[in-house]
Amino acid sequence: MTGATGATGATGVFSSSYAYIYNTSAQTVAVEADIIFDSNSTLIGFTHTPNTAQLIVQNAGVYAVLFNNTAVEPNQFTLFQNGAPVTGGVYGSGAGTQSNPGMVIITASPGDVITLRNNSSAAAITLQTLAGGTQVNSNASILIYRLGS
Repeated sequence: MTGATGATGATGVFSSSYAYIYNTSAQTVAVEADIIFDSNSTLIGFTHTPNTAQLIVQNAGVYAVLFNNTAVEPNQFTLFQNGAPVTGGVYGSGAGTQSNPGMVIITASPGDVITLRNNSSAAAITLQTLAGGTQVNSNASILIYRLGS
C-alpha cells in the first residue's frame, strides 16, 4: 500500500558555471608538461583558448572536476590549480592503452588556472588516437562544474 504523496519540493537550478574541454589530436606530453586541449564544448563561467593547456575560472565557488586521459604508455597525471598539485588529484594507469580517469573537489577563485599535468610518469606520454577503431577519439578531457559557493 502506498502512502499519501508529499508536498512538491523546491525547484533546483543547474550549476551556473560549467565547462568541458577536450583533445583529439596526437600529442606527446613530456614529464612536467601540461596536456594541451585542442577543443571546447560548452564554457559557462570559464575561459579556455583552444590549443592551450589552461582552463581559467571566472566565478568563485566549490567545483567538481572530472578528468581523463588515454595514453599509449603507463602513466600518472595530476590536476594542478595555480601551478600547484591538487590534494588527491594524482591518478595513474599501470598499463598502456587504457583510460586514466580522475576526480576531485576544489575551492576556486576568479582567475584560478586549472591544468592537467604529466608530473610523475616515468617518461613522456603519447596520448592515444584512434583507440579501438577508425574514428578520431577524445584522448584527454576535463569536465568541471560548480557545486556551490
